[in-house]
Order: sequence, then structure tokens, then C-alpha cells
Amino acid sequence: MTIRLKKQVIDILKVLKKKSSEVLATDLAKELKIDYIVLMSAINDLIENDLGHFREEEVNQISLNKEGIDYLEDGLPERQLINILLENNIKELSLDEFLRKSHLDRNIFYIGISNLKKKRWIAQSKASGENKIFITAENFPETDFEKFLKKFKENPVIDHSTLSKNELLQLDLLNKRKLVNKNRRTERIISLTEKGKKIEISKIKELEQISKITSEMLISGTWKNYDLKPFDVTKPGPLLKAGKLHPMIRLVNEIREIFISMGFTEIRGPIIESAFYNFDALFQPQDHPAREMQDTFYLNNPKVAKLPESDRVQAVKATHENGGDSGSLGWGSEWDVEIAKKTVLRTHTTATTIRRLAEFYRNKEKAPVKVFCIDRVFRNEKVDKSHLAEFTQVEGIVIDDNLTLCDLIGLLKEFYRKLGFKKIITRPGFFPYTEPSMEVSVYFDKLGEWLEFGGSGIFRPEVTYPWGIKDPTRVLAWGQGLERIAMLYFDRKDIRDLYINPIKWLRNQPY
Repeated sequence: MTIRLKKQVIDILKVLKKKSSEVLATDLAKELKIDYIVLMSAINDLIENDLGHFREEEVNQISLNKEGIDYLEDGLPERQLINILLENNIKELSLDEFLRKSHLDRNIFYIGISNLKKKRWIAQSKASGENKIFITAENFPETDFEKFLKKFKENPVIDHSTLSKNELLQLDLLNKRKLVNKNRRTERIISLTEKGKKIEISKIKELEQISKITSEMLISGTWKNYDLKPFDVTKPGPLLKAGKLHPMIRLVNEIREIFISMGFTEIRGPIIESAFYNFDALFQPQDHPAREMQDTFYLNNPKVAKLPESDRVQAVKATHENGGDSGSLGWGSEWDVEIAKKTVLRTHTTATTIRRLAEFYRNKEKAPVKVFCIDRVFRNEKVDKSHLAEFTQVEGIVIDDNLTLCDLIGLLKEFYRKLGFKKIITRPGFFPYTEPSMEVSVYFDKLGEWLEFGGSGIFRPEVTYPWGIKDPTRVLAWGQGLERIAMLYFDRKDIRDLYINPIKWLRNQPY
């Protein structure tokens, strides 16, 4: 059977026959100076004649962000600082004078100091009454991290799969220092079949196809010189890529409908929150590690937030210092209103829940009250396949008289049953602002195992009493991360897929 191909397809076949190995589609398009789509159309013609094929591979690429590029050009902060000392033959120097001499941004300066101390190139002491640094090392060799950084001079974009074990460790440091950008894309790799490698070009006839015959062709008879492109009516039509709701939006809407069907009302709160609502009102001590910069995003603008009524602030203050009227001993330390005024990106939606308790008190409402919140929260986390710095929490609370754990278990079973999980178990747990507390696990049929889904419990008196919610009125609460549910729902192994939006996955999602 004679093979007929378009001239451009024949030209591409000639180039591929000269290649000794597979070739990237993007590289071949550049080499031939043709559009990528035109190239792939030609490759499909080769595939139809069993002369060629292609396969797809996902490629992870890394590159430096702006801060990383600055460090590549000027050196890491620690290298810049040690060079200042060496070039000026300085063995010891006060920290304040060193900051002035460096001309570096204050934050970058202290990052450099911290890394110099980790390398044990300098030490810091206040023994003389002044905060000073001292050079403690004799040699300051180029580090593996600096060597890895230089690789981006040779190639600004590096394929993740080409990195050695040691380079992967250095990449992890780049991630921790937030100096790197990541990009995932799909590459097509083209090659010839055995038939394509062996066929002689002289045996292929050039084909000029037409999709329709004109009246002029019929009159002149020239239609006989063309090959009419066949129409296969049995083939499916083109894939429609119409717009649709994102899977995460559909899941949020489903959860919202479940809460509403159970008699709940949705509440929303500000993303920029005061430390008062985010921490203090939840009876979290002001020296708790979770408040530190490594866990929380504190803001410089606005720097302070407005607090609620002074009597409620005083009630929270008393609860922290001596337990107030909650029956607790409190934390026994002085409570600072200035710390409570600090602004943060809220670390949980429970801050919004506390605002609802404040409304309950302020409006002198009567129980029962049932509300839920599905909203964004922020934590200073290292982003990886199971953690995000910005994610979504789902939370529900019930305010009513004489509530017990039996009521809470009944609500949890109904909520997760409506989500599609038939089996649920609870076991004792610990959460800072509920007592008693329970951990919730559901049985996931697809995996055939129990998975921990979230926490629940009854708000402690130290949380509710400042808002006038006192025994026998109690507050049931439960919640979990939305992404935890979504990863199971959509069978994703990497939590980042939910937001970097892999096109192939999105196109396969139902409307």
C-alpha cells in the first residue's frame, strides 16, 4: 500500500530519520523553526501511518526567585557579612556598628548573622556589657549551598530529575530560605517506529489533501488530481473544553449544603485578625510557642487592631491571670493588652467562631445557635506535598443548654454520613480550647483504612465564660482542613495539586 504524506510531514520524517535517539517536541519545533502545534499535527500524521509515536513526561523545573537572583549576584547574606569583616581585618565588632557598616536591610542582616553562627564562623557575646560578635573560625570555604547556587549561573532553569542526592539537600535549603520557584510542565518526546526507521523516503508520495470539491473542479475535472480528505462519521467529535466550577468550589458548596440541611447558618470573619480573637480569647497563653513568628504571620500594616468592649477585654484578662469566674486558676502571669492588639493573618477559623460568641453576648441572644464557617487561614508552614501556608478550614459550633458529648457524636456522625463516610469513630484527644476533646476518624472504603479527620470537643469555661456563656449553656465544636477531605475525594497525592491546577486533571473532572 502506497503511503501518502504532506510535504511538511515528509520533511519532518527526513529530519527524524537522521536522529540517533528520541527528541523533545519543543526542541524539534525550534530546530525546524515551525509552530509547536504544526509539528504535533505532522507527528499525528506519522502516527496514523505507524511511522512514529510520542510519549508524555511530567517535568519539574526549578529557578531562582528575585531574592535568590540577588544572592547569586551579590553573595548570600552570611558571605557578604564575613567578607566585610575580612576585607577590613576586623576580629570583633558591636552588632549595631556591624549593621550600619553592612548597609544591608535589617532582616537580611540578621538572617546573615544567624547563618554565620550556625556555621560557627562567628560567636556573639554580651560579656563586656555590649552586644558584640567575634570571628571564631580561621577558614571560610565555599559551602555546598553556595556551589549549588552557582549552578543557576550556567542554567537559570534546572530539571529537578537531574539533581544529585547532595544537590537535592541543597534544594531543600533553598526551599526553606524561600529562594526558589517551582514549575511543573508536560514534555512530549518524539521517536520513530521500526517501520518509520526502515522506510525509504522515495517510497512515500507527496499528498495534497482537500476537504471539499468546488464547482470549478467538477467542471474542469481537476478534482481527480486531489485526494479528498475522508470523513469518518463514527469518530467522536472534538473534546469540548467548556468552563466549569473548580472541584474545590464544588466540594465547598457540597459541605455548605450539608451544614444548611442540618439547620446551621454560615458565618464569615476577617482574614486580618487581632491576636485577641485569634489567641487570647481562646485561652492561649501570651508566651505560647504557637504565637511565634515561625508559626504565625504578624502584620506591620495595620500593626494594631481594635479590641471589643473593655469589660470583655477585662474578663479575658482576668481569665488569663487568675481564672476569672471560670473556676480555673488561669495562667498566673500578667496579661498584656498590647500583645492582644497585634494583628495577624488568622491561623484558624475559630477566631471567627469567637467573634460569633461575642455577638451572642452582645445581642443577648437565646440558645440554641448553630453556625458554621468555611474560610481561608494562614500559617507560616514549609510548603510540601502535605502542607500549605494558606489553606481552608471547615468548622461548626452549637450553643445550647445541657449539651453533652453524646450530642456532639450524633452531630459528627450525621455530618460525615452526609459527606459519604458511613463509619465514624471517636476517641479521647487533646485540643487547647476544648475539654473534653475527641479525635474523629472515618473509614475510607477506597483505601480500606481508618483516617483521622479532625478534632472536636466542648469549649472550655475559660473560653466561654468571658462571653457570658456559662453552665448549663455549653458550646460544641468540631472542624478539620478542607484540603484533607479534598485529597481523598479527588484521589490526589500532592496537596498542591488542588491549587496549581493540573490541566489534565481538571479536564477530567465532572461538570
